[in-house]
Amino acid sequence: MVASDPYGLPPSRPEDYQSMSLDTVRRRWDQKADRWDADLADEHCHLNEDGGHERFIETAAAIVTTRVEFCRRHALVDLGCGTGLVLARFIGEFAEGIGVDISRRMLVAAEQKRLPRCRFLEGNGFELARFVNGAGAVLSRGILLSHYGDRWAAVLYREVHDALVPGGFALLDFLNADARSLFPSNPANKTYFSSEQMERMGRDAGFAVSRALGETGHRVRIILLERSE
Repeated sequence: MVASDPYGLPPSRPEDYQSMSLDTVRRRWDQKADRWDADLADEHCHLNEDGGHERFIETAAAIVTTRVEFCRRHALVDLGCGTGLVLARFIGEFAEGIGVDISRRMLVAAEQKRLPRCRFLEGNGFELARFVNGAGAVLSRGILLSHYGDRWAAVLYREVHDALVPGGFALLDFLNADARSLFPSNPANKTYFSSEQMERMGRDAGFAVSRALGETGHRVRIILLERSE
């Protein structure tokens, strides 16, 4: 008998993500939408192990404060936006916000928040540059890279690069290979990356800056990517 995850669903299958079986992936995330905000507000929830969500927000806030005028002139893309929590936190710093997700139910929850100057797109983030361009920043909180694995991580880097304006930046989080054994939540169906892998893929995708942020002992780390001016 296969154990269920905290949502009562069977564990996700890496092959569904790696083969881009988006209908299967979409149904899975649709079933999490009603509980998502409440779970992220619960400090004891598995989603908050090692403070991953809060550290992402704090890191993004620190980066945004160094680019105040730039951000005010450009759009923010929340990639894998879910219920729009990242957009809700940062839309006040940007000219407009664009939330992208494959889950219709997540997007409905985001739309119900009526965030100012925000629009939401149901779509595949691995084709981001086809329907988003000229963004000042891309933020992606939710270990999207670790769900889809090495091959698709490289694709996502290129899409993010091409969606940004010159001088634009991105922050994406990932499961940290260097700390994999340190935490109870250590799923075998996710990809763990080293900071060196993340930084190398960023350079290969054409970013002028590709730097892993956060302490090496954290379960989730963040990659900062900056497109050249």
